[in-house]
Amino acid sequence: MNLKDELGVAPGNELRHVGSRTKGTMGQTEIDEYEELTPEGKVIARYTVTEHTNLRGLDTTHSIQKQAVA
Repeated sequence: MNLKDELGVAPGNELRHVGSRTKGTMGQTEIDEYEELTPEGKVIARYTVTEHTNLRGLDTTHSIQKQAVA
């Protein structure tokens, strides 16, 4: 499964990566931000994808937040 499928981006729409950053003393939290654009170039949603690696046990969690744009 690719990221567009995982986020539920509509067919024909584009997913654009707009930024990334890390948090934590060892960069254990990676945060990527994306925008969903229509074929006309209108932003209709923003996504924040977070992946956190717990330094004790090396467990990884993955979360997605979607914000609709009016």
